[in-house]
Amino acid sequence: MTRLSHIAVGVALLAATTLSGVARADNQDVIDYRQHIMKTLGEQAQSLAMVMQGKAPAENVAIHAQLLAVTAATVEAAFKEKVAGGESKADVWAKWDDFAKRSKELSANMADLAKTAQAGGLDAVKPKMATAMTCKGCHEIYREQKK
Repeated sequence: MTRLSHIAVGVALLAATTLSGVARADNQDVIDYRQHIMKTLGEQAQSLAMVMQGKAPAENVAIHAQLLAVTAATVEAAFKEKVAGGESKADVWAKWDDFAKRSKELSANMADLAKTAQAGGLDAVKPKMATAMTCKGCHEIYREQKK
């Protein structure tokens, strides 16, 4: 198994283990979990941006893209429980079909980006970044900005 595969499997196992316990979690646990997922997405997106700017090792492009893909795949499930709080607006659940569609789109985009990074490296990823990262559109509708 490659290093990237080990990381992806580890993150997937962690996510699966955590998701199985969400049904027993209290509201604050649900909110905390969602925030960890979203923070991980943000951190990995920033790390990938640093790689693209030449500020971090280019050989890590596939790892960061894969971590984005694995994490993006957990977003919809992290928001399934209707628990208001954190930075989530009530519109997440009021407009669930749209939110779920956007979540699936992000997951598919990140999976494609990871596949591209694995096959073609940094040069193949650069032209896809602008269209793959659809975070802002969702945040404008569904995220309460911190004050």
